[in-house]
Amino acid sequence: MKLNLKKVLLSLLFFVIVLLTMINYRTPFLRQDGGGWSVGYGSSTRFPEKMVIDAKAIYSIANLKAQNDSTVFLADPFFVKEKDTFYLFFEHKKTKTEADISLLTSVDGKSYQYRGTVLTQKFHLSYPQVFKYKNDFYMVPETKQANAVLLYKAHRFPFDWKVCDTLIANVQLVDPSLYLSDTLNIMVATDYAKNMYVYEADSLFGKWKLHREPIALIGTESRAGGRFFADAKGLILPVQDFSNGYGCGLSLYRFSFKNGKYTVKREKKNYLTAQVNLKEFNAGMHQLDIQKLDTNHYYYVYDGNRLNSNSKSINIWGPLKWNYLDLKSWFLIK
Repeated sequence: MKLNLKKVLLSLLFFVIVLLTMINYRTPFLRQDGGGWSVGYGSSTRFPEKMVIDAKAIYSIANLKAQNDSTVFLADPFFVKEKDTFYLFFEHKKTKTEADISLLTSVDGKSYQYRGTVLTQKFHLSYPQVFKYKNDFYMVPETKQANAVLLYKAHRFPFDWKVCDTLIANVQLVDPSLYLSDTLNIMVATDYAKNMYVYEADSLFGKWKLHREPIALIGTESRAGGRFFADAKGLILPVQDFSNGYGCGLSLYRFSFKNGKYTVKREKKNYLTAQVNLKEFNAGMHQLDIQKLDTNHYYYVYDGNRLNSNSKSINIWGPLKWNYLDLKSWFLIK
């Protein structure tokens, strides 16, 4: 039987149109024009089911430009509370330089003051996860341009940070996120192919090696967006959502470790997303650090991006790539 070439071509065209429509629905081919990042903060008496963004609790790019006129943006906030002071560390991009790590401080968690740059290197720095470990303060920022995951120690907290160890050598990974305890020490970090790897060690200064199940996530949600948070059910990790372009939103994933194995499952989609009525965050959000300070006090910091304009640009390759990686993740990841 001879095939009707016209019908075959029409069927093929219909299939392509449906496929492209589905891809565009998940990851639009038109990309919005995002601009400068700002950070925000807040508190709650319990882990919030839904994050409510307070328009009055933002340290904006305009605030920082007034203190440092070379500022391009501030992003990736992490905090520690020591005695009566909140120390908020962030990625600080300035004109004509690689990004540094800078600091805001507050005594009430509401009014922040700019304290300047606390760490600068010849390579790009971001994602400054700061934590206290055995009475000393450490930082694991993103140091992919150094071709390693580096550990810094504060010799005069919150200043004077120096490299004290190389946790993982000869690798370029973004947004490394640590969880340390007496029974579990893990780190997740993501490569350029959007594979989130899981590492483990017997302590912070132990030998970090890939978990026997090395890849936790692949695709549009595979890059950490904040530190692990422990609760009664296990660990929660904020994970960036790339489905509508870089920095569009954040989901929460549940990691459960037991007997040398782990499971990972998305628990909340769009936990943070664009705040259309708030100019500082109307393009999207991509970072969260939430910690339980005492029995009924949770404190958190986050960041968001503002639209430069209402215009959009065409992005063909991105949606095709992201949907391929998500399909791969669906087949390969437990």
